[in-house]
Amino acid sequence: MELSPRHRMILKATVDEFIQENRPVGSKTLFDKHDIGLSPASIRTVLKELEDMGYLASRHISGGRIPTERGYRFYVDSLVVVYELTIKEKQRIQEEYLKMQFKLDQILKATASVLASLSNSAGVVLGPAKSLDTLKHVELIHVHGDEVLMIMVMRSGAVLNRSVFLDRNYSQEELYQISKYLNDNAKGYDMFEIQEKVIPSLLLRKDGPLDFYKVSNVLSAAMTPDNSEVSLYIDGLKNLYGRFRDDEEERLNQVLALLDDKRFLTGMFGEYSEHDGVYTVIGKDGDGLMGGVSIITSGYRMGEKRIGAMGIIGPQRMDYHRALPLVDFTSKLVSEMITRISK
Repeated sequence: MELSPRHRMILKATVDEFIQENRPVGSKTLFDKHDIGLSPASIRTVLKELEDMGYLASRHISGGRIPTERGYRFYVDSLVVVYELTIKEKQRIQEEYLKMQFKLDQILKATASVLASLSNSAGVVLGPAKSLDTLKHVELIHVHGDEVLMIMVMRSGAVLNRSVFLDRNYSQEELYQISKYLNDNAKGYDMFEIQEKVIPSLLLRKDGPLDFYKVSNVLSAAMTPDNSEVSLYIDGLKNLYGRFRDDEEERLNQVLALLDDKRFLTGMFGEYSEHDGVYTVIGKDGDGLMGGVSIITSGYRMGEKRIGAMGIIGPQRMDYHRALPLVDFTSKLVSEMITRISK
C-alpha cells in the first residue's frame, strides 16, 4: 500500500520524536509538539494504520508507538532531510587530520575516532587489502652469494622485507641499477599493478639495465602481498553505553557482539567498499544478528580505485539527518588525502 502524504507526515514526526526522546510516541505528543494540523483522534487513526502496515509497533496496548525496521527503512529512504555539515563541524574533522603525519594507518585510525566522536556511536574503518598499498621506494641489498634482501617501503608507512635468491652473485652496484629502474617506473603503483602491468610493460620496452630482465620474474614473485589479514579500526565503544536504555541491554549486547566479530565487520564493510555513495543497513537488512542495529557506510578511494570502507554502527534510533552527511563528507575527505599521499 502506497503511503499517503498524511501517513508520511505522521511517520516522519513519530520517528523524529522517538529518535530524540527514546520512548514510545503517542498521539498527544505529536499533537502538542509537531505542527501536523490534525486532531488527536485523527492522529491516533493514522498511527493505527501505520501499525497495521508494519511501519510502527506498540509495546503495550495503551502505550505509544515505536518505529519498526520497515519504518526506519522508509524513513531513511524517503523522509530524511540530509543536513549540510556546519563549517565548524567540517573544520573539526579537518583539524583531526592536520595532527597526522599523513601515513595511511594514522589517517584511518583518526577517521574511526572522528566518526565515533561526531556521531556519538561507534566508528569503524576497514583498511585496504595489502595488495592495494602503493610502492614508495624499493631497495635491493646484497646479503651473501646469490641471496639478496628486497626492502619495499609502502605509502602506508609499512616496510616489507623479502629474501630472494637470484641466478648468480650480483654486485651492489648492479643491484642499485635494478633498484633505480624499478623506482623510476613502479613507484606509486600497488603490488597487483606492478606484477600484472608494470613489469610486463617494462619487459616489452627493453630500455632498462640488462640485469633487470634476468631477475624480473623473481622480483615480481617476491612482491606478492599477504592479504590474509585486513586492518580494522574501531573507536567509540564507550559511546554505545549511553545510547541504550536500561531495558535495552540485549540490544546493546548485540551491537557489542557485532563490533567484536571481525569476520562480520570485514564482510559487511568489504561489500560496500565496492560501491559509490552512502548506504544505510537497518537491522535484518544485513544479518539476523542486527536486530535494533543500524550501520551507515561509504567506501573511500585512492585516485579512481576503491580501496576500503568506513562508517558508524549504533542503535536504529540514531540521528540520520546528521549521520548520513557525516559519513559522506568524511569518506570524500579521506579519499582526497589518501590520493595525495599515494602520488
